[in-house]
Amino acid sequence: MKIVALGLLVALCISCRRERNEGSVREAVLSVGQTVEAINKNGKVRISYLSPLRRKYEWDTEHRTVGLKPRRERFDGKLGIYDPADAWIFNLRKIRLVLDEATRNFDSDERARAALVESSAYMDWVYTPDGFVVGFGRAPSRHQININVFQFLIRGQKPTNLPGSRPDQISVTYSK
Repeated sequence: MKIVALGLLVALCISCRRERNEGSVREAVLSVGQTVEAINKNGKVRISYLSPLRRKYEWDTEHRTVGLKPRRERFDGKLGIYDPADAWIFNLRKIRLVLDEATRNFDSDERARAALVESSAYMDWVYTPDGFVVGFGRAPSRHQININVFQFLIRGQKPTNLPGSRPDQISVTYSK
């Protein structure tokens, strides 16, 4: 009986901690019921919102539901949510997912474009004219998939015509 009571208490504490963390998510991109699908040179990826800290990722014939971590402090100008994945040395058979989702604010269209160009060696980006950005990359030697979802802002506002956009390669849907 005491073991059951202790187990219930632990479950309650975990649940409260999770709710507290979900309430602290700032500058994430996806919202309730939203799914984004993007196609680039690495294939097709689909990301679905499940809760403030949970997303479902689908690529090739694989899928994984992941609990992400909220950023407490800015890293590379970003808050949002992320998962840096486990160290690949300890996980040789399982594909590692390195994930990032955040709003990114730039001073100009040129700086936003430069952010995409500087990381294009490992990530193929597709994005809409209003700055909805999805990156899907593969690092086979590390057994790694990188998936990023960003909302780019220019001086706090969504751009209207971000240069290089490929809106035909992204679709955003909402479920009820």
